[in-house]
Amino acid sequence: MTYFKKTYELINKGPKAMSWNHYEERITKEWSDFLEDVSKSKNEKIYQDFFEENPCLIPGAFGLIGRSGHAPYPGAVISQPQLSGLFKRIPDFMWIANDSGTIYPVFIEIEAPSKRWFLDNGKQSDDFTQAHNQLAEWRQWFSRPNNVNLFLEYFQIPTSLTKGRAIRPLFLLIYGRRSEFEQKPYLNEKRKYLAREDEFFMTYDSLAPDYNARNLLCVKIKDGNFIGISVPPTFTLGPTYADWHSKIVGKEDAVKRNRSITPARKEFLLKRIPYWDAWGKSVEKGIINTRDEE
Repeated sequence: MTYFKKTYELINKGPKAMSWNHYEERITKEWSDFLEDVSKSKNEKIYQDFFEENPCLIPGAFGLIGRSGHAPYPGAVISQPQLSGLFKRIPDFMWIANDSGTIYPVFIEIEAPSKRWFLDNGKQSDDFTQAHNQLAEWRQWFSRPNNVNLFLEYFQIPTSLTKGRAIRPLFLLIYGRRSEFEQKPYLNEKRKYLAREDEFFMTYDSLAPDYNARNLLCVKIKDGNFIGISVPPTFTLGPTYADWHSKIVGKEDAVKRNRSITPARKEFLLKRIPYWDAWGKSVEKGIINTRDEE
């Protein structure tokens, strides 16, 4: 019987991951500099890449309604997920967040921070209207029961996660800068009333690294496989995420691409990822200590 004992072994003397305090200080400075660089303010692709490398900056991993203690599936944010039958514009990112009673697919649209919410006359801009309508198209897509089934199948969401849970999509728009509303409280108040049900708006200034996302990856999905894009330098291995992370291929390549991970740490991760993938796929896992990591 393995139910009452650990079935995994830790290597405690390996090179350590970057500490969260070090990473948080560095990424907060980089993000601030990034936002103030006018040359980048109109290029959404640059921000897409930055978020892919630093998924802890992307809101919604643990829900947008309150705060869930459950990690998003599959322990990663999904970059530009293709939704079957939706050909106009796919989401920039998606978290599959959840709590004890609900699965929350969080569809995220990012727009260039240089875009304005309102014109000088107080009317909402065409850029904002177009971005806002994008959320409506995703809501319409998800309202069709057949598409819900396609969603569950395409993203390989296990029945252990869906059983007994409702599915409630949420929609997040990251748009513009806070400076647009300085000394314009009436516009800031008006902005609050633009969101439809289950919609959330944030400016780029409101984003900050989330400690609880320190072990979350960024992936793409292609041909039915989750493919690793990035692994944060704070990434550790252990039993907590091993099951879901074992479903992600290409983690080793993502480790190799990260210039913030030391050579010694990379070598350690490359040796240990296969071990934890095998353990994650095993049936009998025994007792798990969520604080165990290496």
